[in-house]
Amino acid sequence: MKRLKIGLALSGGVAKSVAHIGVLRALVEQKIDIDYLAGTSGGAMVGAFFAAGKSIAELEALGSGVHWKNLAGITVPRLGFLSGEKVRKFVADEIGDVEFRDLRIPLAIVASDLTAGARGVFTTGKVALACQASSAVPEFYTPVEIDGHLFIDGGLSEYVPVEALASLGDMYRIGVNLGFERGTKKPRNLIDVTFEVTNYIQQQNAAISERHADFMIRPDLAAFGPFDLERASDMIRAGYLSTMRVVPELKAAILAVGADSATEDTA
Repeated sequence: MKRLKIGLALSGGVAKSVAHIGVLRALVEQKIDIDYLAGTSGGAMVGAFFAAGKSIAELEALGSGVHWKNLAGITVPRLGFLSGEKVRKFVADEIGDVEFRDLRIPLAIVASDLTAGARGVFTTGKVALACQASSAVPEFYTPVEIDGHLFIDGGLSEYVPVEALASLGDMYRIGVNLGFERGTKKPRNLIDVTFEVTNYIQQQNAAISERHADFMIRPDLAAFGPFDLERASDMIRAGYLSTMRVVPELKAAILAVGADSATEDTA
């Protein structure tokens, strides 16, 4: 029987994005092969590393060892307080300044096109530059100019990039939403307000994206904040455990769809 192709859409999440590494560990351990990837913001970076061929062990070491100094540089405030150039360099240093066509797994990266007022989906060009554009959180990172257009955080247009994933081909679509949290939080400062507003917008479009997914994974990251990189190992473990809890349901769903497809092929 022909194997069902599997696609994985990785949401943003700022520091919480390292939890995607735990999700990937669980899927790899359970022999759920990933044929296509899509990523937004931090999910774009994790997706790029995995698509380029980094092992789970390499990803865990990378995620546990990264610091904000690797990802942000102070700039003169005009369009943002931080330069995302370090994001581009960080990705390029890890996988080379490769193009999408060089990746082992097809990848789509989502950013928000300020110039056109639309979602931008990158499947060609430089991977590291697309990661920088996708990760440019508004008011913090400066927008990234590509081909005359200014791009910012992809989460504002497609936080869980399921539709971008579907553009790569026919597949069973798994979405991972790291921003899904039960309950409410009271912002403590201006930075919290900015992130809560952004998160509100992201979860509005995430709800739409989830309807296009065949299966959703929502890791429990309520105990972590958007800047908790020093707790990366704990977030990776949280992503792993949350995924392992739903693996039986996921496997059953994939098997059912695969069986239906096989029946249609022989009909």
